[in-house]
Amino acid sequence: MSQPRLSTVFTDIDWAKPGKQVGHAWLPYSGHDDAWGAVALPLAVIGNGDGPTVLVTGAIHGDEYEGPIVINELIRTLDASQVKGCLILMPAANAPAMRAASRVSPLDGKNLARVFPGNPFGTPTEQIAAFIHDVLFPKCDAYVDLHAGGSSLFIEESAQVVVTPTLAPEVRERAEDMARWFGAKFTVITDNMGDPRTSCGAAAHLGLAAIAAEMGENGSVSPKGVKRTRECLSRVLARLGVVPGTLPDAPPASRRVRIVPNGGNLLSPGDGYFEPLHELGDTVKPGELAGYLHLLHEPAQVPREVRFAKGGTVYSQRTFGVVKQGNNLCVLVEDEA
Repeated sequence: MSQPRLSTVFTDIDWAKPGKQVGHAWLPYSGHDDAWGAVALPLAVIGNGDGPTVLVTGAIHGDEYEGPIVINELIRTLDASQVKGCLILMPAANAPAMRAASRVSPLDGKNLARVFPGNPFGTPTEQIAAFIHDVLFPKCDAYVDLHAGGSSLFIEESAQVVVTPTLAPEVRERAEDMARWFGAKFTVITDNMGDPRTSCGAAAHLGLAAIAAEMGENGSVSPKGVKRTRECLSRVLARLGVVPGTLPDAPPASRRVRIVPNGGNLLSPGDGYFEPLHELGDTVKPGELAGYLHLLHEPAQVPREVRFAKGGTVYSQRTFGVVKQGNNLCVLVEDEA
């Protein structure tokens, strides 16, 4: 049997101690201006008796803020007596990126949601992923990863169930139950373009029921997004039994969809400035005009038409007007059978 990987990250949390602890995980980092320093990753643990252990993370991407705001509210307001089991709260998983208001870390340019299971002796982002994967995930029964669209996306409110080839049916069933009770506008079943390196994909591979929520957009702080994050997270934590609460008789209505395969991810065919012709929630048909790709510095150049390869509902759309070849312009979803 292989031995567990040792983590470079250390913490001031005592995992055997009941009650409420608010501290940090510390990532050793030797930079130009600090030879013996460490990066602080906020971490709180609230434990009380028997029950499930649930991990909630925010700011896996550093330009997504609704999750960290709501997680910090829980850290400030929850008392251990209100918890049954254990709640592990990591509001700024990618703290260096959040300080930089960036999707990726300024320390190594890497995306924390694309490096799991990480490397305990890799770059800083890989070490954070390894800490979550090797230290936190094995303690847990369920995982909620709170996202928003970040700077580059307008996106519909949703809870995503990441389906990978290794996902056991019973794990998927528990994750889908979490997504239903989370109660976002959309429940999205996705394989994340075949990339298994997301936090939820890695958690599911280990047998954790896991969902990733998209609750804001455009790198802003949405009042509606904060309110809905608070409501949805409270409901799913009650469903899991870790923070008891009153649940409705049935889950809220949520449209169950999947990303349209083989063409639902519309990519820019070239460089330029994209003018979209549709709004989130619009229904489009195969071959329909998606928008125009302009070369604004060449006034005589006729804009290039960009058309949808497949039909579906517009689920997300790029916020930036300027695009490069290969940039995502929008994503289409369709009802999941």
